[in-house]
Amino acid sequence: MLFLTALENILSIVLIIALGFCLRHKGYFADSFAGNISKLIMNIALPASIFVSVLSHLTREKLFSLSDGLIYGSIAIYLGYIVAWLMTKLFNIRAGRKGVFINTIVNANTIFIGLPLNIALFGENSMPYFLVYYVLNTISTWTFGAWLIAQDSSQPQPSTHNTFSWKKLLPPPLLGFLVALIFLLINITVAKFYS
Repeated sequence: MLFLTALENILSIVLIIALGFCLRHKGYFADSFAGNISKLIMNIALPASIFVSVLSHLTREKLFSLSDGLIYGSIAIYLGYIVAWLMTKLFNIRAGRKGVFINTIVNANTIFIGLPLNIALFGENSMPYFLVYYVLNTISTWTFGAWLIAQDSSQPQPSTHNTFSWKKLLPPPLLGFLVALIFLLINITVAKFYS
């Protein structure tokens, strides 16, 4: 029965994607629509949704009990980098593609695909675990993953000073999560109309 529920939820996501494809094909959306909706989702809707989810599904006690998830998730990501590096050797991935290959293996798209799929498959109760993995994945992507890509080139590159970007390390969805954690830890109550 759980399998059928998960299948129904995934089917609804596929139907929404198909509807968007058909509407775009029929000309209901302009070329700029994809970029605009992406900005709206990433900068407003997703941070707000994550903020609400954290305050709805987490308590301080549950947050502290998830600390094991941080350890296990970190170990899994670390092992993922080792396996991906071994795969570059096994498949003889050429220079200039190794960084992207490793990043593709280790760092998943946890928001656009991962969040709806996670909720569809496991329900709202899985949200705290998803958020822990999201934080680890974002940090991994924008620190070591971005460094791997920047350092990987098929051509010898002149030495340049790579600048650190807080904006990339702290995207709006992660900021929504961190602000919600502050609210949770300090015990700031938010009016119930937000949900």
